[in-house]
Amino acid sequence: MTDNFDFAALAKSWQQQVTPADTLPGEADLAQARQRQHQQKLLMYGEWLGGLVMAAASCWLILAMPDALGYLAAAFLALGAVSTFYISWQVHRPILAYDNWSSGGLLQFRQRACQLSLRYYRYTQLSFVALLLFTAALWLLRWWQPATASVDLILFYSLIVSPLCLFGIYRLQQKSRVKAAELAHLTRLADDFNFISEGN
Repeated sequence: MTDNFDFAALAKSWQQQVTPADTLPGEADLAQARQRQHQQKLLMYGEWLGGLVMAAASCWLILAMPDALGYLAAAFLALGAVSTFYISWQVHRPILAYDNWSSGGLLQFRQRACQLSLRYYRYTQLSFVALLLFTAALWLLRWWQPATASVDLILFYSLIVSPLCLFGIYRLQQKSRVKAAELAHLTRLADDFNFISEGN
């Protein structure tokens, strides 16, 4: 979820506005916002498909593995499916439903998209934390019922999945800092735009 646009050009454009009317921007200005909405829709549908797959896998595990490991994995998959649907709806819906395409509205759209990108990064980090907790749960299950959780499965999550999750959390934290700086810049632009509009 990226927002690639020229902050300096936006600032210069809005500072040179001389009319109080919040007019519609040109077609070129709207192209990026429309492309962003299209990307969000595809991403949302992809996440819903992933949620359905997790829900189906959860039901299958309960039937195919009626033991402690199967129930543990099914519970995590079911929780992942529910959280996927909820997060996808919360993050993508405001962008897809946005329809104020005035000059000020376009700026607000970019500001809101940036805020939702930050929220999306945090939700994704939480999903990585959930995988780390699942790895810890496998170790506890191995200690409680040694015959249930295989060593290969525990080693796979401990040596491959967990390091990847930690790296993902680190990378998303870096992206969050960049996005937070973009949001701060957009907020200043929005304040300048409102000040100019009120002054006119």
